[in-house]
Amino acid sequence: MAVTGSRRWLGWVQFAIGALLVAGFGFMALQLWPKRPLPLGWQHINPPGDGMSLAEFRGEIWSGGRDGLYRLDMNDGGLLEQVEADVALRSVTSLLVDEDGQGLWVGHGDGLSHWDGVAWKTLGPLDGWAGDPVLALARGAGGELWVGTADGLSRFLGGIWQRFTTADGMASNSVSALFGDSAGHLWAGNALSEEGGLSMYDGQSWRTITTQDGLAHKMVNAIAELPQGTLWFGAGFSTAGGLTRYDGQTWEVFGQEHGLAGAKVRSLWVDPYGVLWAGSEYDGLTRLGEKPWLVLTPDDGLSGWEVKCMLLDSQGNLWLGTERGLTRIEASAWRLLAQGAAAAR
Repeated sequence: MAVTGSRRWLGWVQFAIGALLVAGFGFMALQLWPKRPLPLGWQHINPPGDGMSLAEFRGEIWSGGRDGLYRLDMNDGGLLEQVEADVALRSVTSLLVDEDGQGLWVGHGDGLSHWDGVAWKTLGPLDGWAGDPVLALARGAGGELWVGTADGLSRFLGGIWQRFTTADGMASNSVSALFGDSAGHLWAGNALSEEGGLSMYDGQSWRTITTQDGLAHKMVNAIAELPQGTLWFGAGFSTAGGLTRYDGQTWEVFGQEHGLAGAKVRSLWVDPYGVLWAGSEYDGLTRLGEKPWLVLTPDDGLSGWEVKCMLLDSQGNLWLGTERGLTRIEASAWRLLAQGAAAAR
């Protein structure tokens, strides 16, 4: 029996070694396999290995994500540094430049920090701030700062913090998407907790919007507005969701059957031509211009499948944050996409 057991054990060892060798050779083969070249003017940037938020600040690109906060050269995408603050910057979800352009707000897993170009300050209870992990930042019509967290929404106005929750009429305490529209309303979406929800604040009271009103899905990930005032809401969870358009009177839902890349919409951005772009969770990026809508995936040059954020810098270069780093598209190449053309190769 001992000999049989030893042979069986030896067999498992040989099997494990063989499996490791096969996996190793497979990995080497993938690395050596010819990769499709990127389109002209496209660039992959990694690190950072994950892009959840983007901002242009003082002539540089700042990128926040799972691994922290990074500064990048706007001209060529070169990494300048991984930023160190007065606290560890983990899971940087949101970036917002001050109205005067002199400071930067950073929302992250340990709260809310501000950089004035000289020193960092992370807000705590003594500042009137509860110190929750921050999920979203936005600027209101009156210049106020709005901060969405997992346990409430806070407004900073006139040096005073005020907190809003379901007790004030909101759909949910969790706020992971914020947007201030041209009419002066503040929209707050929840894609963090199961109940989801969308709320609108008119300066006096809150209104709750649900799927019964016309939302594509109860979990709202992103909000944007076209120049003519039409609002769009990106929503979904897992493989369900879609886009919702609201013109002030009616709600209309768009999904993959209309040309959307993926069901769950992760991010939204409106380009200078007034065209909406929708980043999906698993299926790439959609440009909602002339039909058929343009869909871009890693096969077309994206660094990843999940497009979490988008930014057009002052030089006309487009930056896309994904789960596999950043994609930078030079101004001339981006103009082709803005016109609905296929990526130049």
